[in-house]
Amino acid sequence: MIETLFPEGVHTGSLAEEVDPALLYPEEASCIRSAVPARRREFAQGRLCARRVLAELGIRDFPLLKGEDRAPIWPEGIVGSLTHSAGYCAAAVARAEGFSSLGIDVETAEPLAAELASLVCLESELARLRELSEASRGIVAKLLFSAKETVFKSVYPVTRVFLEFHDCEIGLDEDRGMFTAVLRNPRLPLSWRGTELRGRFARDPDRLFTGIALPSRT
Repeated sequence: MIETLFPEGVHTGSLAEEVDPALLYPEEASCIRSAVPARRREFAQGRLCARRVLAELGIRDFPLLKGEDRAPIWPEGIVGSLTHSAGYCAAAVARAEGFSSLGIDVETAEPLAAELASLVCLESELARLRELSEASRGIVAKLLFSAKETVFKSVYPVTRVFLEFHDCEIGLDEDRGMFTAVLRNPRLPLSWRGTELRGRFARDPDRLFTGIALPSRT
């Protein structure tokens, strides 16, 4: 599914099986020395997934560390994004000359709890949800959540601004599997405020997938 989310030039991969944290590079293992076992396994799964995808770009033996903001520190000249969800992880990477950043998110295909919808969605998004059948409302709300997570992952590396759920309005094109995102946050650089970003989504019986690739800004 994830390969359908991105344009040519973006490499993707996923892992659904548990991996041994002993396979981490020593520098990577030091990042989670004090983490609980479940977090160590999740971290290792993501790093092994990213390692395989980076190899497609000819990059090998690169320890993928994390910064103070906990985001992965990708190799110079590379942009990327990681996601974890219930024992599944996915990675997207590309060369920076083609893209300024990437975002990817995967969520279980379970409805978003009704009490969380107002925390995630703007009133305009809630109004559109109310037009849907009760059976599909929760899943679409979860898809909006995922799309916003994807947007946040792509915008932060470029702007260094952490966005909140109400800083982003998502529009879904169900027929084309596409979404738009309009950003509204006064801390964003002026050129980003009101900007409409475009991403893609997909789904299978178990998971929801969202991805976005921001072109290089010259």
